[in-house]
Amino acid sequence: MKQTTAKIENPARNAAVSTLDKDFVLARFLSEIKKTVTAQQFDAWFPDLRILSITDNALTFAVPNNFIREWLRSNYTDLFASIAYKVLNSSREVVLTTESEILGPIPSPSFFNRKDVSDSNGALLAFDKPPANKHYGFENFIVGSCNRLAHAASVAVSEAPGQAYNPLFIHGASGLGKTHLLHAISNCLLSRYDMNVLYLPCNQFINHYVSTIRFNDWEPFRNFYKNVDALLLDDVQFFENVQGCREEFFHIFNMLYNAKKQIVITSDCPPDSLSTIEDRLISRFKWGLLCSIDSPDIETRIAILGKKAGLLGFDLPYEIAKFTAGNIPGNIRELEGFIIRLYKETMTVRCNITLDTVRRVIQELASGKRTVSIEAILKAVSEKFDIGVTKLQSKCRERSLILPRQIVMYLSRKLTNMSLTEIGGYIGGRDHSTVIHADEKIRKLSKKDKNLLFVLQRLESKL
Repeated sequence: MKQTTAKIENPARNAAVSTLDKDFVLARFLSEIKKTVTAQQFDAWFPDLRILSITDNALTFAVPNNFIREWLRSNYTDLFASIAYKVLNSSREVVLTTESEILGPIPSPSFFNRKDVSDSNGALLAFDKPPANKHYGFENFIVGSCNRLAHAASVAVSEAPGQAYNPLFIHGASGLGKTHLLHAISNCLLSRYDMNVLYLPCNQFINHYVSTIRFNDWEPFRNFYKNVDALLLDDVQFFENVQGCREEFFHIFNMLYNAKKQIVITSDCPPDSLSTIEDRLISRFKWGLLCSIDSPDIETRIAILGKKAGLLGFDLPYEIAKFTAGNIPGNIRELEGFIIRLYKETMTVRCNITLDTVRRVIQELASGKRTVSIEAILKAVSEKFDIGVTKLQSKCRERSLILPRQIVMYLSRKLTNMSLTEIGGYIGGRDHSTVIHADEKIRKLSKKDKNLLFVLQRLESKL
């Protein structure tokens, strides 16, 4: 221990500090943080903090994701700097990075062929997999009518992998909790079983595939996925524009399924709406259980707000939560953003939460949203329905134009800052009453027609 302490006090002797030194510094660092923050705050933000490097000038930490990094930057920068000085006996720049930034793109097959990571058959023995987020568990997933089936199925999969539902296909719009469930499944499988669990965003699978093409070395690629016990693939809709990648995934899917390995897939829409993916792959997605996650109802939103506030260590009065839930009808990420903003507001000015404060925060968040142009909406709807933009804007009354045109009006009213008259004028010189009718019609239809709801969700995600 004397050697370790000497190195820490005199880091100039060796910029590449050993793992033992980093562990020692981290232990002292966390000990100091515990003296300053509440137990709830520590459990929410600091358990997965690790030191990536210690140099003469900087102390670099790695955190699980960008959300946690931005929170720590916004709220604990001064605390980190003061503790760094106390622990290392000299001032350092404190740098925060994320696990995904450390990993970068999936390594190329040339990396896989190195002797220190591959066996005689080229099978991958070491791979920096994207880590599951330990903050996402079943215990902090709020269950409501909107997600009850998806939650129950995910729990069943975590208890009996490869047996309960295989594959499990979860679909829903962005920000409703699909990724949370994938991480929760991963965390449960890793804690209960001796399994090789792979949580993988679809874009990283695509990067892996492209890298393999570049080096034309397929054996390590296929051996890697062959050795997976559970594959949790996020956002499979990104396969739509990568045909060769879909072909390779088709074979990987068959290989894992035949070996009774668990497969869980998420998408922003149901399989049948993945229009450019081949039927043979779509049919396999439907072999197990399909379940959707819808937008949370007001009761679920109230529960989510209360839970998120509790994790931050402050009480949110029920009336405040009810008012907020009624005025932020969006996805869970928007609710989280509101709670964080409200927490910072009350901590900064040391004031009680009032309805006036809540109204102001909601208004500020709404004004800060990126608006969408009506031109972008017309283009997106035009591409979706294969109808020319000029036709959508024309006075033509063909039956095939009615629904797409109403969708344009609905999205324009929801996503732009244009007035009803401006929207109508832009779409064939129609009056404001036509826009109101179109908006109401699409709202009613989307409650009854799941396919239309998925089309609207995908268009909004794209925009």
